[in-house]
Amino acid sequence: MIRHLSRRLYSCQSKTRNIGIIAHVDAGKTTVTERLLYLAGAIKNPGHVDKGTTVTDFLDIERERGITVQSAAVNLDWKGHRINLIDTPGHVDFRVEVERCVRVLDGIVVVIDGSAGVQPQTMTVWDQSSKFKLPAHFFINKLDKKEASFDRSVDSIEQKLGVKAIKVVVPMTGFTGILDILTGTVLDFKEQGWRKVVPETPEHDILLKSRSDLCYCLSDYSNSFMTAFLDEYHGNSEKICSEQLLSVLRELTVSSKVATVSCGSAIKNLHCVRPILDNVVNFFPSPDMRNKEVKQVFGGELSGLVFKIIHDKRRGQLSYIRIYTGRLQNHSTVFNTSQMISEGPLKLFTPYADELKPVEHVDYGNIAVVSGFENTVTGDTVVLSATSSDKAFETLKSLKHPIDVLKPRTSHEGRSVVFSGIESPDAVFFCCIEPPSNRHQQQFNKALEELTREDPSMKVRYDKDTGQTIVEAQGELHLEAIKDRLKRNYKLDVFIGKLQVAYREVLTTEITHQARVEDSISEKKRPEFVQLTMRLEPTRAHVPFKKVIDLDLPQTAKPIRTDWQKAINEGCTNALQNGPLASYPVHAVRLVLTEFSISGGKLNPAILSACSQKCVSEALSKGKMVLTEPVMNIQIDVRSDDPTQPILNELIKRRAQFEHSDAIDSTEYRRISAILPLSETENLSKIVRTLTSGFGDISIQFSGYQQVPDHEKNLILQRARRL
Repeated sequence: MIRHLSRRLYSCQSKTRNIGIIAHVDAGKTTVTERLLYLAGAIKNPGHVDKGTTVTDFLDIERERGITVQSAAVNLDWKGHRINLIDTPGHVDFRVEVERCVRVLDGIVVVIDGSAGVQPQTMTVWDQSSKFKLPAHFFINKLDKKEASFDRSVDSIEQKLGVKAIKVVVPMTGFTGILDILTGTVLDFKEQGWRKVVPETPEHDILLKSRSDLCYCLSDYSNSFMTAFLDEYHGNSEKICSEQLLSVLRELTVSSKVATVSCGSAIKNLHCVRPILDNVVNFFPSPDMRNKEVKQVFGGELSGLVFKIIHDKRRGQLSYIRIYTGRLQNHSTVFNTSQMISEGPLKLFTPYADELKPVEHVDYGNIAVVSGFENTVTGDTVVLSATSSDKAFETLKSLKHPIDVLKPRTSHEGRSVVFSGIESPDAVFFCCIEPPSNRHQQQFNKALEELTREDPSMKVRYDKDTGQTIVEAQGELHLEAIKDRLKRNYKLDVFIGKLQVAYREVLTTEITHQARVEDSISEKKRPEFVQLTMRLEPTRAHVPFKKVIDLDLPQTAKPIRTDWQKAINEGCTNALQNGPLASYPVHAVRLVLTEFSISGGKLNPAILSACSQKCVSEALSKGKMVLTEPVMNIQIDVRSDDPTQPILNELIKRRAQFEHSDAIDSTEYRRISAILPLSETENLSKIVRTLTSGFGDISIQFSGYQQVPDHEKNLILQRARRL
């Protein structure tokens, strides 16, 4: 495949758009992306997912399985604009890829399966993007399927996602084509390309009605437009020019009050995705518009966020950076405000899927790939220098109102400003993992370290009781992708044990405990000692310890050095890896250091770490602990004429808590919704399809944690003791 890469770098940032394609698995994101690249002239032939010829699915496992595992960045030109586009995975196991991508985007294109409407993972990725108030455009795909419904899909967008959906493209009767309301053009699937709608045709009647509906919808959200539409044009939508419609739609979309909707079938006719490009250019904000507040703090100096890391055999670690202000120069040195260290010199590239092009600089508003970072990780902030970091801190503190995406930090190393981080989902499965042989141990450890740097949702820990290496993952497919990468990239045919549910232990009552550790084998005349008192408090949020203790020391206490705090945090983290009930990790706990005394100014940090670990472990063993388990949202769609009782009986046996059972469409499908413990989902998909003769569809989504009932808890603890 010959790729015509977009090489022009736009100096005018108003002509730049940073967008992401997000959706539920199998909604058609990658196919839509291929059509967009083809229409923009970025590739010569559109690829196909089934044939493994797509640009953005470049990993072997992606092409073999027909799924997207990791996000891929490409760029294209459309009507004088540069569009930086990221294609994201749709499977729930890879939602961290979506999380870190939406963090650096300025708008999203959400692909909806027209036969299913808004699905669970669509809701998840929408919630992720809503945190950053991203403008959106919806593309309702696969309308050529028999059970597809445009109106029902639009209704599901409004009902489930809570956003007003404005139709700018509508399907023709019988889905013989689609009609663009804003341009007054129609795409007939029997013809090639778009043509103008002519009067006194069925297409013209649809255009008039749709344009009138569009104007009335916009009047509900814009008083100025309502005044013009009703008073000046007397409710006649034909008199309103397209420029007025574009202007009000841009204003409402940028403010996230509405989202535009187009439709089609990307696999049937590639031209139906053209309105997506038009909407992105016309209605999505530029980096200048989205980052006014950030520019207030950093001015024209460099600031950026590292949102993704990969490893390349030739270039080593590669870091993807969204540049928010200033310019990143090739061979420059930058300052990491998250870790308060300088990094560089850097080599600079621009990405196009798995291809990288060396460049001399990347301006703000764009995405850069750099090599040369040694300590920088996902979520770190980079600026020009330590001086500019301190200057940004002063500016941020002087502002009257806080900025959501920026946080000030102070430490003995200096003052800094960091971008709000990227949240990594908690793992719900774990299993043991072993190298092919002992001689591969060093290579095995290096591979795991690199993979965990790349994938924040993958955790690796060492079980002190069994001596095994444990890998924690989001699900079976996630683990399969990890194993595939170890085999292909590192030539390690690892052994992976049986997948197990990641239970968590939770403290339910506050407890204070004191511990003391002495270095009895020290050669010094006076042995070193550390004495700590810590308070452990339960928290509402079911999240792991963030590796930072809180300090509540007396005013007379000496300040604790940063390296000492780091050692204490390390000990606390180790203690929380194995809870007292069954050695499962401890979550939802806040650690507060209330007393701290040491033998002298010089102290081995290892003693601090050992003392904090002892203090937390002993406190947990005395405290009241409960066992919690991950639970899933289950949605099962069955035909309306199929009996649901066998499925309900199966779910009841699996400890399900039912939410509701209602008709999706009065003549076609019925949906069963329930909350089910993850441990009870084994083989559920297979059983559902058997009970529905293959017509049932099941979707499983992580929901949260709940306390394990006593009878189940006893069984789990018995199994844990036998292992």
